[in-house]
Amino acid sequence: MIIDPKKETQKIDSLLEKLLRERGFDHKIIEQKALTAWKNAVGPPIARNTQPVSLINGQLTVYVANSVFINELLFLRGKIIANLNEEVGQPVVKELRLTVKPVERSNRQEIQRSPPLHRPKSERISLTPEVLERVEQTVAEVEDAELKACLKRLFITQSQWTVIDD
Repeated sequence: MIIDPKKETQKIDSLLEKLLRERGFDHKIIEQKALTAWKNAVGPPIARNTQPVSLINGQLTVYVANSVFINELLFLRGKIIANLNEEVGQPVVKELRLTVKPVERSNRQEIQRSPPLHRPKSERISLTPEVLERVEQTVAEVEDAELKACLKRLFITQSQWTVIDD
């Protein structure tokens, strides 16, 4: 068996992140980093009573268990934003949008993989030819046909939805 040194084995997450960045979909990576950084930025007591939901145009939407925690977050807003941006490694959070809604509790609070109980309202939009072309370019280099088809469906589905204010 001959091993080609040019074809190193790489982790799928790093390859996917690189591919997404190259094709202009890196806003989702940044959003996920900000949501994941929430617990470290606010500390366990606040993290247990809050749930970051989305980051859109610098506005981080956070569900808060009750108004007492909203007051605390408003008081600490500047520090929280600075901590989040430091965790993410770039200034992506500019403001906090706090809403009293039930917070999903989890035994594995540090990794929030399951979807939140309440998502922001969204609506389906028509995709422009430019977006479809960007999706095609993004998956063009993927050799595995099944993976390529899955990624294409994922990118198209994600691009078809836009968040609207409640």
